[in-house]
Amino acid sequence: MLDNDGKKDKFTDQFGRSARAMSDYLGIGVQIATSFAFFVFLGYWGDTQLNTSPLLLLAGVLVGMVGMALVLMKTVQKANRNSRGHS
Repeated sequence: MLDNDGKKDKFTDQFGRSARAMSDYLGIGVQIATSFAFFVFLGYWGDTQLNTSPLLLLAGVLVGMVGMALVLMKTVQKANRNSRGHS
């Protein structure tokens, strides 16, 4: 969009950047939730098959939490690199 001076509308530009950032973080949230749920349900299923309740469920929770921490660390490191590169 162009305003009266012929310059790009700042709101449109900022909105576009905000929407892209939001979609990136929403995707990370879905990835974390899906992987955590996968390992928890895998542990639960293993417990029902092997009658080891709650050992495999707890192992699934632990693996899911470690995976979440790794994804978050990777995201923070990437955000730090991007912010240093734009300063």
